[in-house]
Order: sequence, then C-alpha cells, then structure tokens
Amino acid sequence: MKCIYLLLFLEFTLPISLKAQSISSFDSLQTAFSRATSDTAKLRILFADRPMKYMGNSDGLLQLYQKGYMLAKQNNDKVARFKAIHYTALTYMYGKLDEEVAYKWLQKALVEATATKNNLFIGTVYYAMGIIHDHQGNRDEMYKAFYRSADYIEKAPDPVVGPFNALSVTLENDKKWEEQLSINKRMVALMERTKAPLTQLVIAYDALVNALRHFPNRKQEFAYYRNKTLTTIDSVPMSAITPDVLLIISAICHKYNRSDLAINYAQQILNWGDKNGDLTSKCLANSFLSEVYEEQKNYQLALKYSRQFHILDTQHIESRLKDDAGKKIIQAQAKHDIALKQNEVERQQLYTYWSIAVAVLVIMLSIAIYYIYRREQARKAEFQQLNATKDKLFAILSHDLRSPVGALENNVMLTNWGALTQDEFVETTQNLGQEIRQVRTMLDNVLHWSISQLGGMKPHPKTTFVLPIIEAEIKLLHASAQAKGIKMTNLVAPEAQLMVDSNHLAIIIRNLLQNAIKFTPTQGEISIKSAEKEKQFQLEIKDTGIGISQEQLRKLFTINESSSQQGTSQEKGTGLGLVLVKELVVANKGTIEIKSEIGKGSTCSITFQQS
Repeated sequence: MKCIYLLLFLEFTLPISLKAQSISSFDSLQTAFSRATSDTAKLRILFADRPMKYMGNSDGLLQLYQKGYMLAKQNNDKVARFKAIHYTALTYMYGKLDEEVAYKWLQKALVEATATKNNLFIGTVYYAMGIIHDHQGNRDEMYKAFYRSADYIEKAPDPVVGPFNALSVTLENDKKWEEQLSINKRMVALMERTKAPLTQLVIAYDALVNALRHFPNRKQEFAYYRNKTLTTIDSVPMSAITPDVLLIISAICHKYNRSDLAINYAQQILNWGDKNGDLTSKCLANSFLSEVYEEQKNYQLALKYSRQFHILDTQHIESRLKDDAGKKIIQAQAKHDIALKQNEVERQQLYTYWSIAVAVLVIMLSIAIYYIYRREQARKAEFQQLNATKDKLFAILSHDLRSPVGALENNVMLTNWGALTQDEFVETTQNLGQEIRQVRTMLDNVLHWSISQLGGMKPHPKTTFVLPIIEAEIKLLHASAQAKGIKMTNLVAPEAQLMVDSNHLAIIIRNLLQNAIKFTPTQGEISIKSAEKEKQFQLEIKDTGIGISQEQLRKLFTINESSSQQGTSQEKGTGLGLVLVKELVVANKGTIEIKSEIGKGSTCSITFQQS
C-alpha cells in the first residue's frame, strides 16, 4: 500500500519538511542554555531534544552547537562532543538543506562515535549517511550504510526501527524479497528483545507481514504476524501517543481494511493540529487522507486533502525562509505540486471513465457476438435438420412410392401380353385400383407437405360445418374400408361448426381415417365423434386397430425411415400423413394427441379453440 510506506519513510527518513514544526521555540532553548549555571547543565539542556525540533532558526542553532562542542571539549565529555557534531550535521541536513556539508560533518561524527564505542551512536550516523546516499541516487552506498547502521543498532540496548524500516522500504521497491524478509525478521527480533514500545512493535510486525506476502508457502507465518499486528494495535493506548505515531497506526489500520478507523484517527490528528497550531500534524494527516481517498477512488476528497496538504506544507516551509525570493520559489513549487496532483487525479478519473466505457463496450460486443453465434448455430441446426429431412424423405419415396408404381407397371405389362386368365384379370384389376388409390394418397400427401414447407398452405379460417366434410371423406374412403370389412360410424352432430380452414380440415380427417383403416384389421370398427367444452371443439377418431408402441408414439410426427409402416393388409405409405396432419392442426391453432396401446387400438384427439 503506497500510503503506509510513504508515512513510515517520512517518519524515519524525511523530517525535512514535516518534523520541523517547533513545539518549544528556539528562543526558549537559547534562554534556558544561557541561564544554566554549570557546563553540565548547559550540555544537558542543549542536547535534550534532537535538532529537528528547532529548525525555525538553523543559523542560531548552529551557533549554540558550536558553543556546546567547545564546552564538551573543555570538559572532555566524549558523548556531548559527539552529539554537538552529530546535531550540527543534522541541522545542515534538515535545516540548511545542504547535504554535501552535512555529509562532511557526519564523517566527523563517525570518528567521535567510534571513540565512544557506542553502537547506537555509530548506527545513527550510518543511518543518516544512508539517507543522503539515497537522496543522491547512490544505491550501492545507501545499502552499505543502512546495513552497517542495522548491524550496529542490533548490538545496542535501545529499540530503534529507523534503519531496518528504511531497508525494508528500499528492498521492497527493488523487489529483493528474500533480503527484505531477513531484515524484517531481524527488526522484529530486536524489538522483542529490547521490549520496545508497542508502537514500534506494531511497525516491526507490519513490516514483516508485508515481506511475508511475497511468499505463498508461508501462509501460516503470514497469518500469525498479521494477527499479532492487529492485536498489538488494539493494545496501544491511543491517548498516550503522539500525533505522528498515531498517523502511522492509522495508515496500518487502513492497510488491514480498517479504513473507517484510520480515517477517524486522521481526523483526530487534524483536530489536534488545529487546537495546538501544529502544522506538522496537519500536514501529515492531510497527506494521509489524500492517499486513502485516492485509493478508494474518491477523487474529490483526495484532491481536497491534497490541496490542503500543499497549502500547509508551503506555510510551514515559508516560516523557515526569510528572504522574498525563497518564498516565491516555494510558492511556485507548491502551486506546481498542486497542479501535478490535480492532473494526476484528473488522469485517474479519465482512466476510470475510459475503463468503464471499454468494459461496457466489451460486454455489448460479447452479447452481440454471442447473439450472432446463437443465431448462426440455430440456422446451422435448422439447415442440418432440413437436409436430414430431405434425405429421409427421398429414402422413403425411393422405396414406398416406387414399389406400387412398379407393381402397376408389371400388371399392365402382363395384361398387354394377354398372359392373364379372365379370373386373374378381374383380380388384377381390383388390385390395380387399390394400388392406384395408394399411389394417389401418397402423392397427395407429398404434394401437400411440400407446399406447407414452402409456406404455401397458410390457413384461411372461416365458419365451417364439420359433418359434411367428414361425410365426404368417409364416402371417399368407403371402398378401402369395405374391402377390409371395417365399419365406420360418424357420431358428429349436424350443427357442429368450427372456425377453421375447410380444406385443411378435409386433409386432416382424410389422413387420420386412412391411417385408422390402414392399421385396423378386417371386421374392425372406426368411430368419429365431436364435443364442445369451454370454448373448445374436440374431434375424436377411435379405431380397434393393432395399436402403437410407446417408442413409435414418440416418433409419430417426425420423418424417418421407420415412419412408413405397412398396414394390416400390407398397405404402403410414405410416413408423411401424420407429419402433415400435425402441421395443419398447429397452423389452425389446434393441438393433436394420440393415445394407444398394442392390441387395444388408438384414439386420436384434435382440439381447436372456438372464437
């Protein structure tokens, strides 16, 4: 998370603009130093606080440190002499912003620290050197200085997280995960060994969690230290810590998805800063809130707090600059920073809008492609079905239609040759009539079905009396029924009428009666009756035929090789009759249902809606 590293780095490595707010003024320090009656008291007062507390008057502070060095030298006080030189270096580094001079003073401070054999002093000098190398872009020298600082501080009895945290951040940026994990484990061990304050433990644990997230095979260890970070945060007495440390806790809370708590802490720091006139706390809080709201994509609030941060930071730096030229430079730089930040926010917003637009476009294109794909698949399936139907139809016609035509041709040929006796001629003539009727029926069905497939059999419904149509079809099929001794009974009421295409109804009844005759054995019965109920007209044709199996029932209304079945007297067919019947029934807004059992006959029910 960007904001946590920024805040930790500010806390330990960049007090240049945010740690310089004076709580006790330089004047009070100078007065206390002058009033002290002994050299020991003067040195104790001078080095009680680090120089970043008094950066409002860097020149005056350097003069005091010069006096302090002389007093320490007179009294042979090695510790005070080191602090005078070290604090002079820090004043040049953070007050005068002259890192070249500061580095020379740090080299002198390293000599003094080595003379004291104080590991903490040596470690803090190397730490400051590492910061300057980092600012100057000397990565190799920076790493050497930070590692030396960590090595010496590790030997000291005091808990200091600065160099460890600086190393953790730089190693994270350079993607050196193994080294980062190692240095953070050393930091945690040092904090636990020295019984560091809870706030420093939180920082150490959190740094280790951040390093462990790069190692998927260490999930248990990651979870352990993550939980330890949260429990330690909950143990920190918030009222007893300084605003800058509270802001670090806020940033860690945000990192662990406690954003509401983090924002609440930051608002507390803002309130505290307003109450105490502390620009440092207000700058830190505004910078943090800007980062948090930017991550939440609340760019309006992010820009608000970013602007406030730059305004306060400019005021803070201006308070340390007396010349007008310096003020103008700082103001121009602040305005430039605000413009850059605003441009960044606007770019983020534009990127978000474009991302949404692209996502919507991709979704729409995906839907369109899917729709086209489904439509093409449906067309492909329909085309394949038509091809299959065509193949099946030709297979049926090639067998079932050619057979009776061939028989007819043979009979005519025998008659022409005079090879038939009188009795054989009579019998053949009867058979010829039956064959011709079958061929006509087949051709009628093929013709009607073909026309329906071409969309040429659209219904033209009108009020139609049903009985005359049924009687006409019974009369037409009387010879076929009589040849098998089948009794056909018409029970349809004379007044029965229906809104239907009369030609379609005739074809429907003819095919159903032909089917019933075909599959009813000799001396069988066929009955036709009608019923009207709740605006529905039902026509029922029942026979005492051989019945239909359940497997055949499922295939009745489809064209396939098994559609054409021989009747009880070896009658031929194309299998198109029932297919045509269903299409015509549906075209006239009706439904058809066939119930049958083997050996028990069949019942065909057709239902039409009455207007």
